[in-house]
Amino acid sequence: MNGNIKTIKFTAVLSAVFAILTYIITLNMEVAFFVPNWPWISNNFALTVCGGIFASTLVVMLCEVQKYLSNKSSCENYLFYQTVYLYLAMFLIQKITKEFIDAPTEAVSENLLEDNVQMAQCQLNAIQGVDYTTFSSKNELLTVQYNFCSGVIPKIKSFLSVDNYLKRAILTVQIANVEQFGMKKPITTTVPLIFQTLSIINEMSMPDAADFMRRLCTECRRTHKFVDGNQKCSVRHSTPEVRSRVCRG
Repeated sequence: MNGNIKTIKFTAVLSAVFAILTYIITLNMEVAFFVPNWPWISNNFALTVCGGIFASTLVVMLCEVQKYLSNKSSCENYLFYQTVYLYLAMFLIQKITKEFIDAPTEAVSENLLEDNVQMAQCQLNAIQGVDYTTFSSKNELLTVQYNFCSGVIPKIKSFLSVDNYLKRAILTVQIANVEQFGMKKPITTTVPLIFQTLSIINEMSMPDAADFMRRLCTECRRTHKFVDGNQKCSVRHSTPEVRSRVCRG
């Protein structure tokens, strides 16, 4: 989008300059206030060149405006879905830890949270990599996105470090089992360290992005609806797979 804006500004200035030149040349042909004494150029030739440049730059500018509007809409929808999937992954992290806390006989594996953590990290990278730029630096969504990337994302990255905490706890228990019993044993939440670790993860509050998602829903109001109280999203005009992933929970 940044490239679209630069092209629009450049072609707008160029088009305006040659529009003025075309008007001056046309006026000169009528009143002859300037008669160039050059055998190799004429008013007709200058009018043809300036008028052609004006028309072509105007067409390019209009095409870039249409492309900018299309890219803006695509970026807003992309940001919305990536943010929803990000929070879906973090919700699943807490849901899984709660399920294992409530099921003390289930074995806890090292990669219990790994898939959802990796998914969340991918969504973070995708959100940070979006080139969302507008003509006005005071655009509300642009401001909210900046605040989200600078303020909320570091908190989310800290939240996602729970995977390392769990792996460290499991490794500690495995080492203790080998030293005590000479073999690895299934690890469950009956082990105090594992129970404590999962409990801490489950009690951690997810970083809030209600303002970011609410503004995204406002920009995408034809397809998305954001319910602030429970941070739920309903998605219309989408595939069943997307609806099932986004609206679950």
